[in-house]
Amino acid sequence: MMQGMPSYDRAPPPSLPLPFLLAAPVWLGLAGAALLLADGGAPQRFDPALLAAAHLLALGVLGNAMCGAALQILAVVAGVSYTRPRRLLHGLFWPLQLGCGALALAFLNGFSRPAFLAAGICLAWTLLGLASLGLAGLWRSPARDASSRGIAAALACLILVVALGLTLAGTVADSWPLPWLRLLNLHILFALGGWLLGLIMAVAITVVPMFQITPAYPARWQRFAAATWLAALALAAIGLWLECWPLTLPACALATAFAWHTGRLQARSRRPQDIGRRFWQCAMAALVLALAAALAQLAGWDAEGLPEAAGWLALFGLGGGAVLGMWYKILPFLLWLDLQKRAPRGRRAPSTLQLLPESAHSRCLALYLIALGLGTAAAAGGAPTAAPAIALLALAACWAWDGSAAMRRYRACRRAWTDSPAQLGAATP
Repeated sequence: MMQGMPSYDRAPPPSLPLPFLLAAPVWLGLAGAALLLADGGAPQRFDPALLAAAHLLALGVLGNAMCGAALQILAVVAGVSYTRPRRLLHGLFWPLQLGCGALALAFLNGFSRPAFLAAGICLAWTLLGLASLGLAGLWRSPARDASSRGIAAALACLILVVALGLTLAGTVADSWPLPWLRLLNLHILFALGGWLLGLIMAVAITVVPMFQITPAYPARWQRFAAATWLAALALAAIGLWLECWPLTLPACALATAFAWHTGRLQARSRRPQDIGRRFWQCAMAALVLALAAALAQLAGWDAEGLPEAAGWLALFGLGGGAVLGMWYKILPFLLWLDLQKRAPRGRRAPSTLQLLPESAHSRCLALYLIALGLGTAAAAGGAPTAAPAIALLALAACWAWDGSAAMRRYRACRRAWTDSPAQLGAATP
């Protein structure tokens, strides 16, 4: 079996993934606030406020959303079971939030050693815990589909990301005599390429055909993508360490092939009006532009703002676009699925679009595109850093409002079943 067949009977209770998904917009607002503290001119790669904002975006926004999605996908696709979901939630969720906050404070307070230490403990506990839980569950699972293999590869990269991050923290806070710039390049490679893009590749194999009603990814891609991607990342890591940039070309070519395959499938969607496709299309375009900017920098093109533009396009363009595209589908789907299980005899749950209407998707997409454009312009020196910061705050407010509105409709439905005999209209997601 190449593509995972979701089994929603194995889905964890919504109380496990939902807190991660609902925390993401809060951290986006904090990332925007941190960006307001940056130097008012063009962004500088090692500005402490910019570093804080980047890590709030990477760990607070994308990290929470990806953890919530990974826990759900591991259960319904790979059959990983969680015997104590409430304990697992508290063991992973709160250390992640504390670690994100401590790491941002470490950057904003002169690379504070105590804050780095607290962040390292909390984040290592959460991320290594998630990786070990996922890899152990996948090892025991009979699932050998493409999504399961891809998630396993992404989790293995996450372990490397944590190890490199802890080493960098020691290098910065305790002056360990290590080549910090090379370690930083490897940290970025495995964080953005191995964990972020690797997980997006793995999840896309399931969620793109399921939510966007597209054909499946090609069988050959599903069979070889995870192993080939790991090999390409290993070659790119050697190239970055030896400062031989042509060795990164296979990874860039494979990432571009993923963007092309995804765009090609979405062009054949049976829901051409679906707004979720637009998020993914923008994310794939941002991925290609980020790769171009990164290659230009590695090849020695001396243009101001290239590293900042590549980082913004990868973190917010690719990561933000894919996460928002999935979040606006997964959140109402989880709520609908839970309502379906709770529905009294003769009653049905409201549809996913009743829980979170398509107008919310469109509003969020517009704000995402504004923030993406302003951030790219700021990296190129064409806009002050305050412009994307304000755009992020507006997007965070919209995102949080949409999440709270969906939760209100979900709770209202449950109350109606308990307090009122009126029948809800039948609908399908």
